[in-house]
Amino acid sequence: MPKSKLTLIVDGNWLLMSRLSVLNNRFVDELELNQELKLMLIKSINVVLRNFPFIDNVIFVADGGSWRNQLEIPKYIYDERTSNDQSVEYKGNRVKSSDINWDLLFESYGDFISTLQSCGITSCKETNIEGDDWCYHWSTYLNSQGTNCIIWTKDNDLKQLVSTNKDKCFTAWWNIDNGLYLDEYSEDDFDFLFNNEFNENESILNKVIEKSKEVHKIHPKDIVIDKIIRGDAGDNIYPIILRKSKTNSGRSFKVASKDIDLNLNYHNDNDIRNYIHNIVTKKNYAGRINKSEQDIFDHFKYNRKLVALEKESYPQEVLEVFDKYKEYNICKDTSIAESQIQASSNKLKGILDII
Repeated sequence: MPKSKLTLIVDGNWLLMSRLSVLNNRFVDELELNQELKLMLIKSINVVLRNFPFIDNVIFVADGGSWRNQLEIPKYIYDERTSNDQSVEYKGNRVKSSDINWDLLFESYGDFISTLQSCGITSCKETNIEGDDWCYHWSTYLNSQGTNCIIWTKDNDLKQLVSTNKDKCFTAWWNIDNGLYLDEYSEDDFDFLFNNEFNENESILNKVIEKSKEVHKIHPKDIVIDKIIRGDAGDNIYPIILRKSKTNSGRSFKVASKDIDLNLNYHNDNDIRNYIHNIVTKKNYAGRINKSEQDIFDHFKYNRKLVALEKESYPQEVLEVFDKYKEYNICKDTSIAESQIQASSNKLKGILDII
C-alpha cells in the first residue's frame, strides 16, 4: 500500500471551537451560523494546505467523549474536591454557553465530518475517544511506517507528541500564531550516511521549517511531568501537591517549577516515591501539606493516566479501536468538500432571502 510522506493531522474540535468564537453572534439564524461555520472550517484547512503545498494527506480527528471520565478517582481527590463543592470529573469544569444550540451545532459538525469522508479525507470519531487520543494514535503509527506528521492545533498538551526517530521521521506541532515545535533531536554524525530515508525526511522537514515563521525546540516529556505534578485547571486536573501559605491560611501553592525533576522516570514507582518524599520533606514544604505520601503517590498515577498520551495509559478497549484505524486514503483534495459546502450555503441563503 502506498504511504504518505507528510500528513496533516487536524485537531478538529480545536478548529471547530476556534472558528465558532469568530462567527458567534454574527448570525441571527442558527442554520446560517452552522453553514458558515462549516465553510470556514474547510477554508481554514485549505489555507494550511496552500501554506504547506508538499503535504500529501489530511487526517481529521474529532472528540467523541473521553474514556478518562470512567477512571476511578482516588479517594483523597474525591473527598477534598466534593467537600469544597468543586467538580471532580476530568474536564468537568467546562460550561457550555447557553446562547448556542449545541445539539444543532454538533449535528452540523457531524455532517461536516461525513462530507470530508465522502470526499476521500480520512476522518475519525468514536465514542469515548478524544481528539488528543487520535493525534497520539495516528502520529505514532504513521511515524512507525515512515510517514512524517504535522499536528495542527493550539492544544499545548499535544506538544508531548513531537518526536524524531533515527530516520529523521518526525512529528511536529504547528499553528500559524505560535509557529513550529520540534523535539530536541540529537543526531549521530553518521545517521545520514547511506540512509535515503533520513535524507528524504530531512528535506521534508527543512521545507516545513522554511514555511514556519518561528521554530522552537522542546523536550516533549517535560510537558507530561509538569502537568502530572502541577495539574491543569483548564482540564480540571488537580495538582498532586498543594503547599499551604505561611501567611494566609486560605491560600495554597502548587509545586514550584524549580522543584520539578524533569529527569524523573514517571513510570518507575520507586523513582516517583523518592521524588515525593524529597519534596514533602524539603524545608519550605514540610508541615504545610495536608496529604500523605501514599495519597500523593496515588494521585500521581491517576494524573499520569489523564495526561500521558502513550500506550501504557490506554485501556484495552481503546487500543482495540486504534487497531481498526491503520488504513487511510492518501488524500488532500478538499476542493470537492468545499464546493459541496458552498453550494449548501448558497442554497440556504436563497431560502432565507425568500423568507
